[in-house]
Amino acid sequence: MDEAGGQHTGRRWWVVAGVCLVVLAAACGGGGNGVTPSPTGGTTELSGTVTFFGYEDSMRDEVMAPFEEQHPDLTVRKAPYSSGDEAITKLRGGFQADVVEICVEDTRRMISLGLIQPIDPSRIAYWNDLFPSLKQADGVQVDGKYWLVPEQGGTSGIVYDPERVPEGMDSFADLFDPKYEGQIALEDTASTTIAVAALAMGYTDPWSLNDADLERVKDFLIEHKSNVRTLYKGDSDFLNLYRSGEIVAGYGYPDYVLAMEREQIPAAFAFPREGQLTWICGYGLSANAQNLDAAYAILNWETEPEIQAFFAEEYNYLVSNRRTLELLDEKLIRRIGLDHPEQLAQAIPLMIPENYDRWLEVWREFKAA
Repeated sequence: MDEAGGQHTGRRWWVVAGVCLVVLAAACGGGGNGVTPSPTGGTTELSGTVTFFGYEDSMRDEVMAPFEEQHPDLTVRKAPYSSGDEAITKLRGGFQADVVEICVEDTRRMISLGLIQPIDPSRIAYWNDLFPSLKQADGVQVDGKYWLVPEQGGTSGIVYDPERVPEGMDSFADLFDPKYEGQIALEDTASTTIAVAALAMGYTDPWSLNDADLERVKDFLIEHKSNVRTLYKGDSDFLNLYRSGEIVAGYGYPDYVLAMEREQIPAAFAFPREGQLTWICGYGLSANAQNLDAAYAILNWETEPEIQAFFAEEYNYLVSNRRTLELLDEKLIRRIGLDHPEQLAQAIPLMIPENYDRWLEVWREFKAA
């Protein structure tokens, strides 16, 4: 994650060649005759134009081509963006969209600016199969209304060497234990590292820190700075530090452990008892959506287990539909952090706090100390 608030996966723009999901046309709801089942009963023939505004990976041909083949009378206009800020700027400028991809840190801004409208859960075929904790996450639900269908995400926690830390770790506070001086890695980003420190100190809501709280967190980070071998800038940085033995533990992600296991290097992952920082994104409706039937069809298509399995396999994304787990192998389920789905109840969705400018000031002071 960077200081602008991007995710660990960075909505990874990997180009994966040779993947073909045309078989999904038969597997994912509806026939190939341009008619789609309606969750509220009956059928709806889709026609006209629908505009899908989201991250590029969400509208890959492997995912959307079968949908378009099923609905030959519907024109799907795809408009990719690269960040939440870009999406908000374009929507404020009058860009017309039907489906909008939304990450939960942007939901409240979009609501306050009148850019999106609530969704009707009764029109989402798999609504009852979505993990309850994701449906209830702040940013998915706001003021008693649902604003997006949660689709993908990623979770985080503690990666540690079980041979050098035989007692294990189960708390962010463990990372700041003096016995690990010079052996810990934290992300080089204000949002995650300040939140990790706040949680280690006992704060339950790291996104509601006032100026006094931030001063205390800054002092805590400076006091324990000697524990930090380095602030790492990406996955490869962390893995290089770990494989070289320069660190014994750090803030990280489940797929780090799998990467080390492939090299037969001992590694373990723990969900901290304070909660796990999690990014969550999904799909909602633009305030000026013009083709609601087609928009809901896309929301349902992207929630199909086979579609979610594609994102899990290609990007290591967390999935929201419990039925998707039936399609994934055990190693992948463990890699994306769903071998114990009850842990999602401890998810703390990543947010951009209102006083983020102050966070960045604190971050600069910590790094300069």
